Order: sequence, then C-alpha cells, then structure tokens
Amino acid sequence: MKNPAGVVVISVLLALFVGWAIGSFFTETSVSKAIASIPASPIVIDAKYDREEHSIVYSILNPGGMPETIVQQAFVFKPGKETREKGYVVSNIPVHITLPPGETTEVIMKLKAGTEKLHLGDVVLATFTYVHPLSTDLYTVVHPFEMGAKKASKAAQAAKAQKEASSQGAPKETSNKKEGGHE
Repeated sequence: MKNPAGVVVISVLLALFVGWAIGSFFTETSVSKAIASIPASPIVIDAKYDREEHSIVYSILNPGGMPETIVQQAFVFKPGKETREKGYVVSNIPVHITLPPGETTEVIMKLKAGTEKLHLGDVVLATFTYVHPLSTDLYTVVHPFEMGAKKASKAAQAAKAQKEASSQGAPKETSNKKEGGHE
C-alpha cells in the first residue's frame, strides 16, 4: 500500500478492533467478579418425604457466587385430617451445612422422633437459617411442605376430567401442564 490514507484507515480500524476486544475482556471480568461476590438467597427446588427415615429431603440451590452455610433448622408440624398426631414445633436445631455456589445440595430434616409417619394433608413448615461470608447477619428461608399435595391435586383433576368426559359422551382433551407443589 503506497497510499498513506489507506494505511491510516487500516491502522485505525485495527486499533478500534483491538481496543474493543481489550475493553470487552476487562468489562466482562469485572462484571463477572461483581456478580460472583453478590450472595443470593438459597432456593428450595424440591422436597420429598422419606418414610423409612421419617425425614424430609430438601434439594436446595445456591444460585449465588459465594458459599452459604445453613447454621440452624426449625419446623412446625400441622396435622392433616387423616393423622392422629397433634401439631408441634421443633426449633433451634443446630447444623453446619455448606451450600456451594451454583450447586444443588440435599439437606435432610429429620422429623420429631417417636411421632407417627406423615399422612395425606400433613403440613411441615421448614425454616432454614443461613449465613454468608460478607456479613454476620442471619438470614432465613421458609418452605412449606404438604404431604401428597401434588398427587392429590393431579388425581382430583383426572377424576374431574373423566367425569366431565363421561357426562358429555365425548372424549375431552386434558392439558399435560406441570404444576408446582410437592409430593
């Protein structure tokens, strides 16, 4: 290239491209560090009753960028219609369970020893108290668990749909939509 203007244009375009690449890199790394340093609240994504162990197994996700530690559990038991057990509260159960960042951890909450197994309609309201490295404050996550809520509602919907279909004489389409709730 013998034309000085062409050399200047190519040099400017090359400098813009290199500057854009370097700026993008530093912006992305600083934003990633900022986001990783923000503690997020744990999320209970699933809860299942283990009848043999008489406990509820919670799957808890830590969506943040730093570890959090569950330091205490508590729960309230409210009996359903099918149980003879009276309601009770168990609080201040000390634990030390670390929730790694970006991962799901199983947390087992044993129910009160000597009580009967959960029945349909029984409710357990669990409270998890946790801390994170940036503060000495205590934070809580509360999660209600109703025994059989998902199964009962699906069974009731299926029975209702079948009853409507048989009364109309024509098959009725039903939705395959997944609903929230816990087993």
